Amino acid sequence: MHVHAPLDHIAFSNAWRTQSPLDKLIFGGGLLLLASVLPALPWSAVIFAVAAAASLGGARIPVRAWVRFLAPQIGFLSAAVLPVILGAGWKSAAVVWMRGVAAAACMTFLALTTPAPDLLLAAQRARVPAVMVELAFLVYRLIASIWELFERLRFGLDLRLRGGKPSLRAATLSAGNLLTRSIQTARRVERGASLRGLDGFPMFTPRAETSRMFLVSAMVLHGSLLAAALFFRSRFPW
Repeated sequence: MHVHAPLDHIAFSNAWRTQSPLDKLIFGGGLLLLASVLPALPWSAVIFAVAAAASLGGARIPVRAWVRFLAPQIGFLSAAVLPVILGAGWKSAAVVWMRGVAAAACMTFLALTTPAPDLLLAAQRARVPAVMVELAFLVYRLIASIWELFERLRFGLDLRLRGGKPSLRAATLSAGNLLTRSIQTARRVERGASLRGLDGFPMFTPRAETSRMFLVSAMVLHGSLLAAALFFRSRFPW
């Protein structure tokens, strides 16, 4: 039995799963760049709306799942801007928060539509140093293995308790078991990598062709946002 983490499950099953990683990287990366350079008001809200529409309408990601992964990021950003409020004031903090939320929406789009193996394969084809790609693949496989182990332990605990809430002792024992077996898994992964000499990992990912229509549409959208920002520059100064 292989168990996918929730993020992986969505990334492997969304409507844009077969879209080329390059297409999604250009679309999401372009929006991320615009969120960084355009004035926060109102363009951060516009970029957030575009990323949300692409995630929910284009890739057909469930609203609940999208909110589930985006909300913690917004919560973290809200806590992180507190020092900015004290140091630079509410206006600067609002700018940082709006840009951060727009960037988080762009990154959530990429994470929920593009599986990690696709990103690693794209990095490999872009001639990113092999050792970096292979180490990232190792970390990905380790996280997937630990998540699968966690799901099995939780399932076994639910069966023993017949759906009841676990006691503190049971939860502690399960956490200790998870930690011990996670370390064992990490050691096996490390030993396997050292034995095979880190000479490359096979990635059985279907190769999707880039879509000219998708790329042109993405560039037109990016250009339109930039042109609108320049046109309304007097009203919303940079």
